[in-house]
Amino acid sequence: MSEEMGVIMSQQSVFELLSAPYPAELSEAVNTKLAQGWQLFGHPFADSGEFYQAVVGRMPDDKRLRKTSADGSAAQEQ
Repeated sequence: MSEEMGVIMSQQSVFELLSAPYPAELSEAVNTKLAQGWQLFGHPFADSGEFYQAVVGRMPDDKRLRKTSADGSAAQEQ
């Protein structure tokens, strides 16, 4: 595992690049992600009139997507 800016990266991490035409709009988008538990990754930057900030979060637990034995028996009855 690598460590970048205090965030430990693993296979369960998800990265997203937020963008907005104005710094205030980017700030709103970043604050929304931070409230959802995401963390900043790197520094904000601008390119071609757009403002960007990378954020990193964790993938949702996939356990609820797995088939249970009850699901399998119901499928076999059909």
